[in-house]
Amino acid sequence: MRIILFFLLTLLLSVPAMAGTGLQGVVIDARTSQPVAGATVMLDEQGLTATTGPGGDFLIEGAKAGSDRLLIMGYGYKDYAQDVVLTAGVVANLGVIKISDNAFVSRAQQSINEANHEIQLTESQLEDEEGNTQAVATLTGANDNPFYQAASFGWSIMRFRVRGYNSEYTNTYINGVNFNDAARGRFNYSMLGGLNQAFKSKSIGLGLEVNNFAFGGVGGANNINTLARDYAPGLRGSLAYTNGNYRWRGMVTYSTGLMPNGWALTLSAVGRYADEGVIPGSFYKSWGYFLSVSKDLNASHTLSLVTFGAPTRRASNSATYKEAYELAGSNLYNSNWGWQQGKKRNARTVEAFDPTVILNWLWKPKMGTTLNTGVSFHKSYYSSSALNWHNAADPRPDYYRYLPSYYTDEATRALYYNNWTMGGDSYRQINWDKLYQTNYLNNTIADQTGVENGSTYIIEKRHSNQASWTLSSNLNTRLSEQLTLQAGYDANYTRSSYYKTIDDLLGGRYWLDVDNYSERDFPGDHNTPQNDLRNPNRKVGVDDRFGYDYDINQYSSSLWVQNVWNFARWDVSYSATGSYTTYQRDGNMQNGRAPEHSYGKGARHNFWNWGLKGSIDYKLDGHNTFVAHAYYGTKAPLSYNAYVSPRVKDDVIAHLKSERIASADVGYSWNFRTLRGVVTAFYTDMQKGTERTSFYDDLNSTFMNYALTDVHKVFKGVELGLSWKMTDRVTFNAAMNLARYQYKNRPTGTRSFENGSEADITKTVYLKNFYVSGTPQECYTIGFNYAAPHMWFFEVNGSWMNRSYIELSPVRHESIDDLWKIADSQEALQNKINEITRQDKLNEALVINMSIGKLIYLSRSSSLNINLNLSNLLDNKNIQTGGYQQGRFDYKNYDMSKYPNKYYYAQGFKMYLNLGVRF
Repeated sequence: MRIILFFLLTLLLSVPAMAGTGLQGVVIDARTSQPVAGATVMLDEQGLTATTGPGGDFLIEGAKAGSDRLLIMGYGYKDYAQDVVLTAGVVANLGVIKISDNAFVSRAQQSINEANHEIQLTESQLEDEEGNTQAVATLTGANDNPFYQAASFGWSIMRFRVRGYNSEYTNTYINGVNFNDAARGRFNYSMLGGLNQAFKSKSIGLGLEVNNFAFGGVGGANNINTLARDYAPGLRGSLAYTNGNYRWRGMVTYSTGLMPNGWALTLSAVGRYADEGVIPGSFYKSWGYFLSVSKDLNASHTLSLVTFGAPTRRASNSATYKEAYELAGSNLYNSNWGWQQGKKRNARTVEAFDPTVILNWLWKPKMGTTLNTGVSFHKSYYSSSALNWHNAADPRPDYYRYLPSYYTDEATRALYYNNWTMGGDSYRQINWDKLYQTNYLNNTIADQTGVENGSTYIIEKRHSNQASWTLSSNLNTRLSEQLTLQAGYDANYTRSSYYKTIDDLLGGRYWLDVDNYSERDFPGDHNTPQNDLRNPNRKVGVDDRFGYDYDINQYSSSLWVQNVWNFARWDVSYSATGSYTTYQRDGNMQNGRAPEHSYGKGARHNFWNWGLKGSIDYKLDGHNTFVAHAYYGTKAPLSYNAYVSPRVKDDVIAHLKSERIASADVGYSWNFRTLRGVVTAFYTDMQKGTERTSFYDDLNSTFMNYALTDVHKVFKGVELGLSWKMTDRVTFNAAMNLARYQYKNRPTGTRSFENGSEADITKTVYLKNFYVSGTPQECYTIGFNYAAPHMWFFEVNGSWMNRSYIELSPVRHESIDDLWKIADSQEALQNKINEITRQDKLNEALVINMSIGKLIYLSRSSSLNINLNLSNLLDNKNIQTGGYQQGRFDYKNYDMSKYPNKYYYAQGFKMYLNLGVRF
């Protein structure tokens, strides 16, 4: 593969640049300063044309000397015209040419959208007791594709994912530096801290589209530009109120713009606060900072330094049973809080902080050539608290044994029903006083008997921290009138640290660092229960590490190269990439369940990967374009999924391999003065994938880690988006996503018992033709925008979403040897199999949203904007945003109602009022 890449790069670089009479320049968006790729540039009199490359650059050669008129026509932009004079034997440099959008969006709407520009993020716990992991984020704006606009806004309430892919398949860059998490593969949008004004400028490549800063994943690539020289000068501020996770948000941004001395400075700060959010018992406290400084050393060299971070502390909710929601009388019921000394206290508190520094050197040796080299340091601190207990009753109020449905006799059912419906918060919420009293009693007994006794209940913190260094260098150059070359190199070192600490002993004196389940299952064995044999029977206090403590050291590097050919009717691109990934577990504790392979550096796991991508665009005329993309490559398994039971031992999944991905799409786009749109059909095949989950296993009464290998998924569907300018002031928008995302084989499942009671067990998991979870596969939206006189703006849209499925539990899809014993016929057996394996569909959802905006110019250089967004006007409180089957399973009676599914719900009606000023 390395030989192929070297040959391809040598071939591309050997293409000679042409000389003669002509023009060159760079076309950018007048509002965002981002390059405009794919625009047609033409000398009107001579009929010579060129197409702007991924960097917005163009070159026309072979022209005749004399006067002519330069025309630029881009998708979604107004036509641009400029008179030019060509000199014989000279390729004139026109520099930067700014073109404006085509007035589908009015000036007022642009200002309103900028003021209310949001990063939509649905956050859930990275890890909970059921092993349910899901985080879906959408970066909005920055793309005029009508389908993408609908996907970003209208369908985000149900965690819509473009083409069904997880975020690990989309690469996100800041100033050309890759910021995808090396361990989990995804970009952490919460690290941006709501600094929307600072991070508003971005380039987005959807799916397999060509871009000039990266090879990209099968899900595309995004680049956020934060160079100080590219911000418009001035002072901007905003104050917002909402009834969501936070109540208030204040933000201010100041930019000098590029000053005559070559310096530029941008500062931004944000604060978000809620004493209690829309979910009872939650709170939100966050502030963020941003600093960007750049210096143009001369016409060819620019240095840039950027730093940002957002310390955040918030309380969260957890998914629970439909029965618990119904008994509590609200789909926003939150079992994680309880009253303590007259105040609500939440057991699930998240603390996060991602301080980041990026240094860039931009070198432009000539027009059409840019080399961007960047180095970054990113430190991620993340912790999530949770209750833990030892030899005691489960303190969670929605524990399944505290629900009426668990009991068969009517009297007991009635008792628990009355407790839930009439007992109030003292029953439905955590009883903090009881937990403290239990630990105080332990202290009293210890004082009376002289026998030490630690806490029965504690709050622990689960830490997932990272320290990451990244080096990126990207070249973008024009080789001839038709040909551009892009190439780049990335290298990353990441140290991921996972451990637990004591957050609160809840009145107790210490916590004994042993595994509760092993202590029960291995009586008399003093070694097996130890979490750290090097420190046996250790008594830990607040902030002490316990339970597990290990690091994953990972290094990766990649090289990519791309050619883009632009002709009058055809655009052709092809690219290749090669990468190397290696990781190694480094245990800081010697676990008693795996004493020989838990402490110290483990085996190193190496993966060589590659990818090929190509595209063809056919421009029928200036309004109609047909496009086709194709991709094939491999992707290293994520280190987060590679280890069977990383908290205990170094073992990785058997036959760990790179994932194989093949993808293709074909599309048609049209762009007329009043009508534009795009329709795309796609097909993606992913094989040899790896997934991991964790849960409590009732059969063996222990915490279970479960890994899936050789996972095969297929994603296929059709996307449609259109925008019709019905009048000068009214625009109609519509979009559709009709797709099917499914498992297509029977992967291998490996169970790992954390108490060490059994060796790892491998079984076949029957997942073929079941659905990929967590995103609606059928979506429709329509909307109207009205740009009214006197700088008023109105928008209303409606969306319908369906066929989103709950996350599967692999244990329900294993073969069950004794299942036949409970059935008296083949039909009864099949009915029971169908009941066990059934994958429930989340509720379909109809959502209507409305937005009202007003722009007021205070002077020629200052303005005030007011924007009110009203989401879910129907106040639909039955929208299920996610759900999962429990890993717990009734192996005795195979009763599916004993451990039912758990769900998350949306909040219902939501409003967002924003006041913004600009000077």
